[in-house]
Amino acid sequence: MTAVRHGAQTLRGIKQEANLEEIAQLLSGDIRGQSDFLANPVVLKQQTLYPIPNYGSAMTPFYVVLSLWVGGTLMVSLLRTSVDTGGRSYRGYQLYLGRLGTFLTIGILQALVAVLGNIFLLGGYVADPVWFVLSAVLISIVFVTVIFTLVSVFGSIGKGIAIVFMVLQFSSSGGTFPVSTTGHFFQALNPFMPFTYAISLLREAVGGLLPEIAVRDVLLLILFGLLALLLGLTLRKPLEGIIRRTAAKVEESKLIT
Repeated sequence: MTAVRHGAQTLRGIKQEANLEEIAQLLSGDIRGQSDFLANPVVLKQQTLYPIPNYGSAMTPFYVVLSLWVGGTLMVSLLRTSVDTGGRSYRGYQLYLGRLGTFLTIGILQALVAVLGNIFLLGGYVADPVWFVLSAVLISIVFVTVIFTLVSVFGSIGKGIAIVFMVLQFSSSGGTFPVSTTGHFFQALNPFMPFTYAISLLREAVGGLLPEIAVRDVLLLILFGLLALLLGLTLRKPLEGIIRRTAAKVEESKLIT
């Protein structure tokens, strides 16, 4: 009898502290739906604006740009930048532009092989193939102009400058990881490197074109090419004697060809 009174007193206490009707209503409701709400109170809807289906395609811009620079560097290492005039007299700009035309022709073919091979042989994803091809051709023209000018003006020293320039761009262009994760030195270099805008331009073609970014990249790449042309046309003749003597000494050292 004592146990019954104790149980009744306990139930009266619980009823005073909690609303049993609300508990009954909760238990009679949609338990699965309520548990799902408690587990996931917020549902996120993801909308991808410029989807790239795989990692390899996402890395295409960086490796295409790198291959175009390396190809240009190998080109000036294998082919002569000077011209045998056969005893005829030509102006400096004629020799410079005439030889540059040969290198640009090869550079354009190199760009076409790289991008068309990426599309048709490797099956890489490209949102805008036409823009991708045209962008690569422009990039190759700019790169070949810069590298040819360095070697044409500075001789064998220019080849070393082109290689050092490539290494600096490799680290400061943000091609493989955000440039914000690099040191302050490379972050400072980033806006002044051709790689930065070349990679950005190809990314527009691969992921989806954003006109204002594409136009900016095209204009800045053209500016790099024009600066290289100006350097070649103005400094090649004044530095020709110095470079010739330096090249002779380098050849005598038997260290660099």
